[in-house]
Amino acid sequence: MKIKISKGTKRIIIAYLAVMLILYVVVFVIPKISDAFDTTQTLENGNLEVSCDTTGYFVKEEAVCTATETGQITYKLSTDTVVKKGSDISSIAPAENENDEAEEIAGKYEDYLQPLKKYDLLLESNLAPISGIFSTVIDGQEKYFSISNLDKIKKEKAEKRRIKQIELDRDRVVKGEPVFKISNDDVWYLVCWMEKSDAKKFELDSKVRIKLPSSTIDARVFTKNKEGELYKMVFSSNAYYEDFTKSRKVEMTVVSSNTTGLIVGNECIISKNGVEGVYVKTKDDYVYFVPVKVKISNDEQSVIYESIFVNEKYEQVETVSVYQEVLKDPREALEKDMRNDIREE
Repeated sequence: MKIKISKGTKRIIIAYLAVMLILYVVVFVIPKISDAFDTTQTLENGNLEVSCDTTGYFVKEEAVCTATETGQITYKLSTDTVVKKGSDISSIAPAENENDEAEEIAGKYEDYLQPLKKYDLLLESNLAPISGIFSTVIDGQEKYFSISNLDKIKKEKAEKRRIKQIELDRDRVVKGEPVFKISNDDVWYLVCWMEKSDAKKFELDSKVRIKLPSSTIDARVFTKNKEGELYKMVFSSNAYYEDFTKSRKVEMTVVSSNTTGLIVGNECIISKNGVEGVYVKTKDDYVYFVPVKVKISNDEQSVIYESIFVNEKYEQVETVSVYQEVLKDPREALEKDMRNDIREE
């Protein structure tokens, strides 16, 4: 059975479809066409957050204490207790016969003690040699990943280190065996390596958040140095972290705090004679190059300084201001600029 649609109903349906088509064009098509013909971007204030996924290493001041004699050990505190320097951590009841005293250090502990030879904080003691957090776990890398060795830590060597933890809590110990560790949490560090494109996202001394396996902590960019093709990034922190005493090598995400400044598309930035900048377009269509300094960038946008910045020579440089128009594709302007420079020479 065929249903006949009246002419009036057809007109309503056609009108409805036409309206929907017009709305689609207005909402989706026209903006894209407009963007295609829009050759400039207006600089406006805003903020940007960038991040980088990387592998990091905990660097801390850690004291590893060994048994003062052979015998039965008693720990006087529960693990992860905060202690002061000189606190009584353990006691050992001496062995009952001479044969026990002559026992050698178990081989499994030797593997962890070997990398700690000549380490200033490998001490024979029942007392806490430093203030910090008491634990009964070591990995044998306390010397290499110590604060005093921070500047000497290299990516290639760090990756080759054997990082495997061993639990020290037990009833009986042999003189010289490791029995506990104290980790100073006043100030500690995370070291990692980044590509140049990622490293430039984080300014020296800027605040960051670092997402670690157990939680997110606040930190600061402590140092930033070129190491081969990569940049060695060191972040300092005094934040509480639940797995602090057990952590060494971790997968982490470094997130910049919201950085405020002028927002510009990365396509607008171009290099002229080794200087990064943008081409500003005035109302009367005059185009000229202006140096800029990038604070942080992501894949699409950058935050740049406004009005004035200080360059690598510690000179003040005048730069762009809010609401100025900059070219989205400055390549042609650069080529014209370079040709004019050659003619002037």
